Amino acid sequence: MFYTIYKITNQLDGKIYIGSHKTKKLDDDYMGSGKILMRAQKKHGIENFKKEILFVFDNPEEMYAKEAALVNEDFLAEENTYNLKIG
Repeated sequence: MFYTIYKITNQLDGKIYIGSHKTKKLDDDYMGSGKILMRAQKKHGIENFKKEILFVFDNPEEMYAKEAALVNEDFLAEENTYNLKIG
């Protein structure tokens, strides 16, 4: 099992989403589950979004700790993010 931190970028406007995902296959088709992100993907087309895996961990504790460190209050205050709450 892989525990990942990923970033999804809207290639039209540069907005990003950072999230965590548990998977058996690193190259799965998972493209995030954030409400605003999914709405944007539907509006602009999934083909206009790019996913990058930023970190891979062996356990969920490390994954969630990294997500919390990245998706913090400062990150949420930025205008170019789809994230709604602290990691």
